[in-house]
Amino acid sequence: MGDMETIYRINGAGVIGEILDGEAIIVNLDSGAYYSLEGVGSEVWSAVESGATLPELIELAGAKYAGPAAEIAAGVAALVEELIAEALLVADGAANGHRLQRAIAPAADRLPFVKPTLEKFTDMADLLLLDPIHEVDQGQGWPHPAPRR
Repeated sequence: MGDMETIYRINGAGVIGEILDGEAIIVNLDSGAYYSLEGVGSEVWSAVESGATLPELIELAGAKYAGPAAEIAAGVAALVEELIAEALLVADGAANGHRLQRAIAPAADRLPFVKPTLEKFTDMADLLLLDPIHEVDQGQGWPHPAPRR
């Protein structure tokens, strides 16, 4: 993993993600695998969409979730490593004074920290990898006009 001032970003056009009801759904269009992140994991994914350093991600989790600082740091760092290993995130240079904006929840409102888990699904990989534009007869292309009558 990069140094502490490295900004992490989503890995280009090959990775798409959306947060729905607190769950991040992420698709790797190159491998066809899709992923689910809930709780802390979806917060981390949301922050990475804006570009964030590892300390910022750890600080964000600590501001919203209650738990031992070392446990929060280790859980977030492990998630970032896993997201990089799955080619969902990439290191994107130094922060250069960049600061992620965050809101700190009052201690009483913080949720208990649960180590984020990246769930991976490959059951739809074949469908997600289909390329309907190129999986056609070379003579006709796609879309092709209806036959003349």
